[in-house]
Amino acid sequence: METKEYSASEARAYILGCFAEQGDFSEIVDEQKLGEMVDAVMALDAAFMKETGADEGAVYDDDAAYDYMHEKMCQKFSEHKMYMLRLVEDYMDYNERYLDSLGLIDWE
Repeated sequence: METKEYSASEARAYILGCFAEQGDFSEIVDEQKLGEMVDAVMALDAAFMKETGADEGAVYDDDAAYDYMHEKMCQKFSEHKMYMLRLVEDYMDYNERYLDSLGLIDWE
């Protein structure tokens, strides 16, 4: 598989498209708020990768990443705290699909 370059804007569009296709969050928040949430969780994922060295080749610990993002998303969007478990989990699935489509995941 050919490896392509990561694009944050394309990843965002892909992830938002997945959320739209799933449809559950459109009943909870409007499109703008969902965009804010996706922007925030993407930024947290990038921060986690930087803090743990995963952006430099260290192993990305899915469980630790989930805990990190979930905790901070619950703080940032406390009015939607009950939905953050699902949002972060779905984000991780959609982001993984995007990365895999580019050939950027090493399945060791």
